[in-house]
Amino acid sequence: FAHSMDNSSGPFVLPTLMLLLQNRSYRETSTPAAGYEMTASPTGPSSSRNHTALKYELRPGEIAAASVLLGALWLVSVFGNSLVCLVIHRSRRTQSTTNYFVVSMACADLLLSVASAPFVLLQFTYGRWTLGNVTCKLVRYIQYLTPGVQIYVLLSICVDRFYTIVYPLSFKVSREKAKKMILAAWLFDAAFASPTFFFYGSNSNDHCNFFLPNSWEGAVYGIIHLLVLFLIPSILIIFFYQKVIKYIWRIGTGGMTVRRTMNIVPRTKVKTIKMFLMLNAVFLLSWLPFYVVQLWHPQETDYRKSSLVFLAITWISFSSSASKPALYSVYNANFRRGMKETFCMSAMKCYRSNAYTITTSSRIAKKNHV
Repeated sequence: FAHSMDNSSGPFVLPTLMLLLQNRSYRETSTPAAGYEMTASPTGPSSSRNHTALKYELRPGEIAAASVLLGALWLVSVFGNSLVCLVIHRSRRTQSTTNYFVVSMACADLLLSVASAPFVLLQFTYGRWTLGNVTCKLVRYIQYLTPGVQIYVLLSICVDRFYTIVYPLSFKVSREKAKKMILAAWLFDAAFASPTFFFYGSNSNDHCNFFLPNSWEGAVYGIIHLLVLFLIPSILIIFFYQKVIKYIWRIGTGGMTVRRTMNIVPRTKVKTIKMFLMLNAVFLLSWLPFYVVQLWHPQETDYRKSSLVFLAITWISFSSSASKPALYSVYNANFRRGMKETFCMSAMKCYRSNAYTITTSSRIAKKNHV
């Protein structure tokens, strides 16, 4: 090729060869490397949407089962706790100091049912969090707020039952004191649960965090939260009820016979103690997995495992909200009569037949202080 060129064509061929080499090198440098193509994530709204829709890796059958279970618990909780508030409000026989605490727990369960459980189910149904960062923080805050309020209300009931039965003349929880104790429980836990606004949030991948972060701050808060809002109140509740049970029942020397003591304890108060013992047992067993998992939880990079664990503890803890109205109706005869009166109030015939019973039994209920 060099020999075939003459002197006149040389000045034109060299610039042409230089342009061809420049174009070839430009094409080679502009092509991305194979490794970059494997690691780069797609950008753009459509590809991001497809990526987050499959993030939790739950099968349709699992989502359907979770929807049915949580939906059934949600209906029972909303209907039952609304009925508790309505019965105590409208029936005079159920208006007592203890039932002030019961209404407070029912309101906490309603708050959890309305402002937390539906959003958790929505997150798993869509496969991502679609309601923004502020809503994510608020939902997780309510999920921490309501059990803390309820366990301190249960502790207040325990103190009320202890002094009413064991030391009836030394201390009495009046209605004003009950209101102050309920307000203190709500304010204390509202302040104590406020760090969840900093620990939880929705990230750029449209994911609302399930658990506390894997940092020393999250571990310290999880430990303190477990101690202050679960272990210490639980120990105090067990201690007070042990004193009450020991006062009502006396165990024989052989440890085999159990009989009632000769002290005058109304049967209605004993039934109330049984009801609250069951209520405390159900509550503590239902919420224990939630507090434990917040400390020892799977990595949220394993979306399937973390989502299944979070679904399980949500279902277990939420079952406590649905079971309380059933316990009230089983163990409390006044509550059952109050339900009948509430449903009969619209019927004039039923109202007239029970008018005398309502007015007379309300006076007895106040004296018994059930």
